[in-house]
Amino acid sequence: MNTEAPPAITIWLDPVCPYSWSTAQWLRDATGDTAAVRWEQMSLAILNEGRDLPERARARMRDSRTAGRLFARLSQTLDHDRRWEALRAFTRSYHEDGRTLDDELVAALQAQFGGPVAQDTTDESLDAAVLESHIRSQDAAGGTGGSPLIDLGGKVFHGPVLTAVPEPTAGRELLAALDTLAAVDAFASVQRLHPASTPPSSDRKESERE
Repeated sequence: MNTEAPPAITIWLDPVCPYSWSTAQWLRDATGDTAAVRWEQMSLAILNEGRDLPERARARMRDSRTAGRLFARLSQTLDHDRRWEALRAFTRSYHEDGRTLDDELVAALQAQFGGPVAQDTTDESLDAAVLESHIRSQDAAGGTGGSPLIDLGGKVFHGPVLTAVPEPTAGRELLAALDTLAAVDAFASVQRLHPASTPPSSDRKESERE
């Protein structure tokens, strides 16, 4: 039985999204309580099923399937903190170091975090767990939403999309601003049209819905 207390904030993300780790780490830093933020899976591969995507985007969707199965398996045995550690290790290898999501990387992550066998990434029985978590994310959002989705006290946002982790003071101010927006029922959307910086892996950014 899972006896962990419910988190104050939930972030749903797909590990292959280049923006999501920055947003996740910002939340952990800004709250000052690593137990206050839980991450759950959503799937860009499921979100983009049936769309006509360019080949590079289709390759990312294949990575989404692989990462989804990997973390579905790891989540069966890892606690809250270790799941975050596994996500950080994946992000460092895949996004920051630009490694290919192949059997070698999967085996390294499984060896580090106790996953059984590399064949997990071809085990279609794990897809049900990914789909279930993805459906929860979309139900929480009340519609279709990409990665990341953030639940603040029952108010769900797509984003904020962050290209880097803000420094501590700015990060806390950003979270306070999001709390303010969450309290305004009439608030619908805001988007910066000319981003000041680029995502951590902009070479991998394609037209799929993040």
